Amino acid sequence: MKLTSNMERPMMQPIRTFFEEIRRKRMDIVITFLFLVGSFFLAQAVLFDAAVPFFLPVWALASARFRKQLVWVFIGGMAGSAFLGVGQAVIHLLQLGLFHMIIRYPFARKSIQFTVAGCVLFVQLLWQLMMHAGQLPLDVQFFIGFEVILALFMTFFLFLAFPSADRIFFGEWTPERLGAACIIGVMAITGMQGLMIGHVSMAGIFIHLIILLAALIGGLPFATTVSMIVAAIIGLAELSFTGMMAVYGMTGFFAGAFRKFGKIGIAVGAASVSLFFFLYDLTLPLDTTHFATIGVSTLLFFLIPSKKLEPLRKVFDSKTDVEVKRQKWLAERLDEQLQDFQQFADFMSTLVSGKGTEQGGPTMPIPTVCQSCFRYSKCWESGESDMVQLTQEWENTYSLTKKSARRRVEEKMKYKCIRHSGLIEELEEQAAGRLLNGQLLHGRKMLALQLRDMSTHLDKVMNDIKEDLSVYKPAEEELARRFEEQGIEYFQIDILSEEPGSRRVVCCIPEKKSDFETDTTLAERFILPILEQYYKEPFKVAKSAVKQEPFSHVRVTLESTVRFSFDYGVMMASGYQTFQAGDAYEVFSIHEGLAAVLLSDGMGQDINAYHESRKVIRLMRECLNRKMNPETAMHTLHYMMSLNGLDDMYATLDLALIDLQDGRLWSWKAGSMSTYIKRGGDFLRLDSQSVPVGFLPSPSIEAKSEQLKSGDILVMMTDGIFNGEVSLQLQEKALYGILEKYGQENCEEIAERIVNELERRFQSVEDDRTVLVLKIDHVLPEWSSFTPYSRVLSS
Repeated sequence: MKLTSNMERPMMQPIRTFFEEIRRKRMDIVITFLFLVGSFFLAQAVLFDAAVPFFLPVWALASARFRKQLVWVFIGGMAGSAFLGVGQAVIHLLQLGLFHMIIRYPFARKSIQFTVAGCVLFVQLLWQLMMHAGQLPLDVQFFIGFEVILALFMTFFLFLAFPSADRIFFGEWTPERLGAACIIGVMAITGMQGLMIGHVSMAGIFIHLIILLAALIGGLPFATTVSMIVAAIIGLAELSFTGMMAVYGMTGFFAGAFRKFGKIGIAVGAASVSLFFFLYDLTLPLDTTHFATIGVSTLLFFLIPSKKLEPLRKVFDSKTDVEVKRQKWLAERLDEQLQDFQQFADFMSTLVSGKGTEQGGPTMPIPTVCQSCFRYSKCWESGESDMVQLTQEWENTYSLTKKSARRRVEEKMKYKCIRHSGLIEELEEQAAGRLLNGQLLHGRKMLALQLRDMSTHLDKVMNDIKEDLSVYKPAEEELARRFEEQGIEYFQIDILSEEPGSRRVVCCIPEKKSDFETDTTLAERFILPILEQYYKEPFKVAKSAVKQEPFSHVRVTLESTVRFSFDYGVMMASGYQTFQAGDAYEVFSIHEGLAAVLLSDGMGQDINAYHESRKVIRLMRECLNRKMNPETAMHTLHYMMSLNGLDDMYATLDLALIDLQDGRLWSWKAGSMSTYIKRGGDFLRLDSQSVPVGFLPSPSIEAKSEQLKSGDILVMMTDGIFNGEVSLQLQEKALYGILEKYGQENCEEIAERIVNELERRFQSVEDDRTVLVLKIDHVLPEWSSFTPYSRVLSS
């Protein structure tokens, strides 16, 4: 039994595949046909009733910008040359050979127009000297000079009208480019004067169609200009300055004058001129062929969709500056509103944060219950009494979670004071008042910081809005300008994301031109430095792909990358006679270029301490993910924790932000241990005097910054690592020795070594211990991984 339903290909599948391939490569097919036909007719162009072939200028254009079309240019050009004679074909071959011999040198590539003109001059001069036995007639010298000058200008017009492959149909059209295209088209028409299909002249079809399209695109001025160019060139080609020049000129004038009536008005206006001159001057060659040609060209004119001509029509649309002025006015109003808001934010920041933020120790007032007591002098004025010390000790234990320390101080007060109940009640009122006042002041400071962040965020939003207005140049235009300054060919530049650290740029560039190139060679060697210089951050080539639609090109995607990478390892150990450590940590990326490291130590050695430290880390991560300023996030977190009251716990927090693009470390600490950095044989230490999160109502938060280098080892730890009864200098010296001895091992092993060695030497087992070790290293691209020590011998 033979299965055929799913195995056999449909009969129409090959045909469908063929047409799909044609549709996919339609732009390449159109360009190929254009060069084939254009080189054929330009190779036999005529001016002053003499052949002035333009094969070499077309070849120079194809070799510089359209190398895929060189074969078709050669076929079309040589076929056209053959119609002029074998001698002309030989001259073209000699010109091609000389051109390729010279174009290899840099001076010849700087000005291709003069290179083409020099090749034409040398070959023609040598050929004519051979033909005339060294005696050149004056008219031959004139035609040689005439051909050289025309070749120079034709090369200039070709390079102006034909940019790279994508811009032929999708690039911006300018009046200069349109004019150059018209001149080239008319020159090609001179090479098809004798081409007839029945009663229709192919040259006449293109002449009339060019005038009609000029009227539709640019109106009266452009149509008249184009028609006069056509008339002048056709007249020079045939040396017949007759009334046909007036026919062409008037056709363009009336076609442009009737543009407001649409295509029908343009067609009627152009045809009426030929009808008028047919009745007015019987000597003009306005016969059946002429009117049949007008009819065919008019039909083609109606078949061309108007939407296809929109890019050309935009060149001549008058642009009023009303919209530009309106956008400029809007930008100025945005600047004024933003400046007013920033002034208000500065005023509020000064108002709410200018009072009571100093951390100086407040003076303990003498309780009023003691001032009326007969033992006042003995308790407060006598140097032998320790009542002042007891009240300060009570104040220090008031904010502690455990009540036992405060109860012991109160028991001592009972033996010293006969009004101890009233004294303790007044002390509690004063302490509660100071706590609430501190929380109020800290809340004001937090609001000031949040208001500052809001102003910064609003400033960014306003700048993003203004960048969308046409008052300022977008980033694509600036990058395009830099590409042009460096001579980098490109088709299109699209910026998909401009967020720092995660930028994404897509560039469409031509295919590789040499065998030693890859699809990413141009991007790696030339485009990456431009992006890094413009955005002040490193980039990488994320991917590249060769696309065939709408034309063959390479699409390269470039993304922000990092110069540094890091690896980390953690070692955690619970305290003596405990099973649950109160420490917690987290390492995460805010974006690809910025990493955050959080280490927290909850007060205590049980599950509650662990939950407290996890809560601190979770809240801090939420603040950072919401793009809150780290200082504001620390104050906000402290304020939220302090509002929990006396029944909650406290936790230390060590926040480190690592900029992987710039290689910089920022450190914020709240009651945490110092951060140690090993750099070669040197050791650095980042300290902070701040208190744990939620411990005091008004903390001071300050950031420490340090530039990182490849090979640095960072050590972050909780306070249980060191023994409080042993000298800190001695323990730090031991830590440095461990890093020096085991620094070549991985981060996990280093962290384990630190915990075990310090525990063995100093018996630091009472508290929970956590050590987090990070290693910083450079990120190297693949092509830079070669080292001179590679033992590779060539065979």
